[in-house]
Amino acid sequence: MRVGRLSTEKSRSLRACRRLPRAAILFAAAALFAAGCGGSSDPEQSAVTTSEVPKILVTIGIWGDVVANVACGGIADVETVIPVGGDPHGFEPSLRDRERMENADLVVANGLGLELQLEDTLAAVEDSGTPVLQIAEQVETIAFSSAHAVEDTHAAPDADADHDADHDAHADEDAHADEDAHVPDAGHADDAAHADEDAHVPDAGHADDAAHADEDAHVPDAGHADDAAHADDADHADDADHADDARVADEAHDADEVADADAGEEHDDHAGEDDGHGHGSEDPHVWFDPVRVSGVLNELARHLTDDAGVDVDAVAACLSDYQAELAALDQELEDLLEELPADERKLVTNHDALAYFADRYGFEIIGTVLPSTSALAETNPAQLEELAETIEHEGVKAIFAETQHSSDETEALAARVGDVEVVTLYTGSLGPAGSGAEDYASFMRTNARLIVDALG
Repeated sequence: MRVGRLSTEKSRSLRACRRLPRAAILFAAAALFAAGCGGSSDPEQSAVTTSEVPKILVTIGIWGDVVANVACGGIADVETVIPVGGDPHGFEPSLRDRERMENADLVVANGLGLELQLEDTLAAVEDSGTPVLQIAEQVETIAFSSAHAVEDTHAAPDADADHDADHDAHADEDAHADEDAHVPDAGHADDAAHADEDAHVPDAGHADDAAHADEDAHVPDAGHADDAAHADDADHADDADHADDARVADEAHDADEVADADAGEEHDDHAGEDDGHGHGSEDPHVWFDPVRVSGVLNELARHLTDDAGVDVDAVAACLSDYQAELAALDQELEDLLEELPADERKLVTNHDALAYFADRYGFEIIGTVLPSTSALAETNPAQLEELAETIEHEGVKAIFAETQHSSDETEALAARVGDVEVVTLYTGSLGPAGSGAEDYASFMRTNARLIVDALG
């Protein structure tokens, strides 16, 4: 959870000042109206009271409904930033969105890289004094487990083995010191770069740059060594020439080790940063487990009262009721999913969004159409062919698409396999009115029923 630079008290003062002119105008207008109409002289009847409930801005509708249940009964004005049906992975905020967040008493975001295009705006909003709660950071998370990530972990050891083999071979080639000072360095740097490319790390190219930088740093030394060697040849000082050769060999070996170390450090720095094409190392789709959602509500309630000034007693009553409702929802889902035997609980999804659902209710993620936890990723033909074979082998009955994304790739995969149904789930957004997924509880019920009907 990030902490704003301005104190909570100062933040409230700033936001109160922004709202003061409107409140003052309303008060004055009401007073004039009362005086002009000659109403009752009773002070209690003629007094005008103006008050504004705290305003909470929430990035996605799923969490918006959760927040509205903890701040129930109108004790806070809860609005969402991303509209129904919008993709939180790719939504880009407008200047108006930023203004709304800056004028809010509290902003609630999922975090963990879900709202990738919103991250800079959220940071700026927090810096302006508006508290921002990254709610998924309060949850016990699950690391990425997509097939793409598994492929990367298998690719890295091969690259390292080749890299070490090149290094060992180089160590035995002191007689060709001048060649070794250049070729092995480039080779090792390329190995590191390719290893990073396999891991889909955007900054993999820096490893190559680091290696070349080290080569450039050491090439002048090799050049000076050659100059000294020529001078010795001119003087027929064979002993000095041999000494120079030994020194050049040592420098070449050192240059190679520096390049190896730099490339390795670059790989280590980035290897775990962006396994999901936009997310960090943890899966952000935490709302698919109602027990995890319930577990974070106490922290949410604290921010509603401390940061936004929502009434403490009212929040406590709402919190208790909603936690009981989520416990009942979890039991209802378990009872519904009991219809599926264990060997039928196999999921193939559009992108890796159901890990928390699988973890809670005993499902296995067989694979994903997009090899990522971000729906912005692109398909891989070789990976899709492998997934088709897995679906056939496992006897999977359905592939699950998503309402906010095209199902073209999913339909093509189903056609390739044959006798596989494509079923569309609600994943990153609530559904519109009448969809049966208008709020968080119905969202979870509808998805569970769709899964049972497709796999049963």
